[in-house]
Amino acid sequence: MKFNITQSAFVEGLMKVNKVISSRSSLPILQGVYVKATEDEIVLTGSDANETIIHSIPVTGEDVVVEETGDTVFPKQVIDIVKKSRKHLSIDLDGTVTKIKSGKSEIELNCLDPEEYPSFVKVDEKEPDLVLDAAQFKTLVSKTSFAAAKTDVRPVLQGVYYNVTEDCMNLTCTDSHRLAVVKQKVESKQAIQMIIPASSLDNALKIFGMNGEIEIFSHSDNALVLKDGPTLYQTRLLDGNYPETSRLIPDSFTSVMKINRKEFLEGLELIKEVANSNTSNENGVAKIHVNGVASLSSTKAETGKGKIDIPYDSLEGEQEAFTISFSVKYAIDSLKALDCETVDFSFVADMRPFLLKPSDMTDMEECQLILPVRTV
Repeated sequence: MKFNITQSAFVEGLMKVNKVISSRSSLPILQGVYVKATEDEIVLTGSDANETIIHSIPVTGEDVVVEETGDTVFPKQVIDIVKKSRKHLSIDLDGTVTKIKSGKSEIELNCLDPEEYPSFVKVDEKEPDLVLDAAQFKTLVSKTSFAAAKTDVRPVLQGVYYNVTEDCMNLTCTDSHRLAVVKQKVESKQAIQMIIPASSLDNALKIFGMNGEIEIFSHSDNALVLKDGPTLYQTRLLDGNYPETSRLIPDSFTSVMKINRKEFLEGLELIKEVANSNTSNENGVAKIHVNGVASLSSTKAETGKGKIDIPYDSLEGEQEAFTISFSVKYAIDSLKALDCETVDFSFVADMRPFLLKPSDMTDMEECQLILPVRTV
C-alpha cells in the first residue's frame, strides 16, 4: 500500500473515526485505525465493536493519489503524528512497517495485521429506509436522547425508541422519571421499530455536519447505519421491549399555564443554585406555586432558601391555583429541548405527571413529561 494525501484530509478522517476508538478495548486490534487504499478511495475505520465509524476519502488524482492498493491497521499514535505533520504526506507500507514522510520528517510505525480486523455490517447504500435533513436529524435527537437512563438497571431505558410508519416518525425516550416524545411527518419505505442507544445518537451528532442529508438504514443483524456523505456510522441496537409510554401522558388537565420559556428557564437556573446540594448537582428539588404569579422556591438545609416570582401569560382550566414539586434538572433539560417562545405547563394534580409543550403548533409534535417529587 502506498498513497499520497493532504494532511488536512487525513486528519479530518482520522479524527472522525477516533471518536469510537478506545485504548481500553479488550481486542488490541480495535485500538488502532484500519486503513484500506483502493483505486477509487482511501477508507478509514474505527470501532469499539459496538459502534463503528467508516470514513471514505475519494482519490482525486491531485491531493489524494493511490500508487499501490492495500490495507493495514495503524496504531492509534498515527493520529497525533499526522496532526503534527506538514501539508502533504506520503504513506508507504512495507510488510508490517509503514513509513510516513512529511517534509523533512520520516516516521516508521509498526502496524497490525488487517486480516484480524473484524468485518462489519454491509448495507445497500442505494436504498435507505429514510432520509432526513441533517439539521432536522440533530433537532430530533437533541429533543429526546437526554432523557435516557444513565444506568443499566433497565438497559432498554438507555435507548431511544425509534418507531417509523409510512408517514410518521416517533422518537420516545424515558428514564422512568421523565419522558421526551417527538413526532414528525416523514415518508418511509417501510415500518421500522428499534431501540437505539442514546449515547450512540449523541456520538453521531458529533461526527455529522449540519448540512446535507442523513440516510438511515436499518439492518436485520440488530444494527443501525447512518450515512452522512462520505461518513458511515454503525451501532448495535438494544435488545428488549420498550415500555408502553403513551398511557403515561394525561389526556386532560385541571390547569394549563402559558409562560415565557426563557424567563421560566432563567428562574430555574437561578433557583438551582439553592436547590442543589454541595455533593450533587442533579438532585435538587424546586416547588412551583401558581396563583396570580408563578412562584418558584426551594429550601436546602446546607445552602439556604430562595424564591423567584415569574409572571405568566395566562392560566386556563377549572383550578385557578396549584402547587407541585419537581426535579430542577429535569425541568431545565426539558425547557432547553423546547425551542419556542412560550410553553404550556399542563397540570393534573400535585402527585401526577405534568407536561411541558410549545404553546404554538408546528409541524413537529413534541412534549416533555416530568414526574413530581413528593416533599414533606
